[in-house]
Amino acid sequence: MTDYVAPKGVRIADADRVRLGAHLAEGTTVMHEGFVNFNAGTLGTSMVEGRVSAGVVIGDGSDIGGGASTMGTLSGGGNVRITIGERCLVGAEAGVGIALGDECVVEAGLYVTAGTRVTMPDGEVVKARELSGASHILFRRNSVTGTVEARPNNAVWGGLNEVLHSHN
Repeated sequence: MTDYVAPKGVRIADADRVRLGAHLAEGTTVMHEGFVNFNAGTLGTSMVEGRVSAGVVIGDGSDIGGGASTMGTLSGGGNVRITIGERCLVGAEAGVGIALGDECVVEAGLYVTAGTRVTMPDGEVVKARELSGASHILFRRNSVTGTVEARPNNAVWGGLNEVLHSHN
């Protein structure tokens, strides 16, 4: 990408990992192992340490953790648009195949696809696609039972590291 366009206020550790046709908003940092495909990108200050697949849009203040992945239109998402809301954290080695609203967290190592069975706080079990686009959710795997749970996320995960996004 940077052979063609030098985005203002964007840090890209390895330009070969950002495809031509990606959109990176000012304030975005793409680390060495991060990858952004074409027709994908960010809408504000974001950290990309994992894979942003084709058609996926990442909201302002969000972090795609190391080794994390998003399912795009070419990787199983089909015609379903996967978006990551504002101030979300997709933990290291985690992944998403549904849209996340604002202030969601997917714990490290958990891959949430549309068909993932998710246990709600009231004990009801739903497919993750029913939660697609919802805000303020923490997705986690119960370490005792192994079930995937959705819990209200009333806390802020800490946000992006200001030093990495100062773009001096």
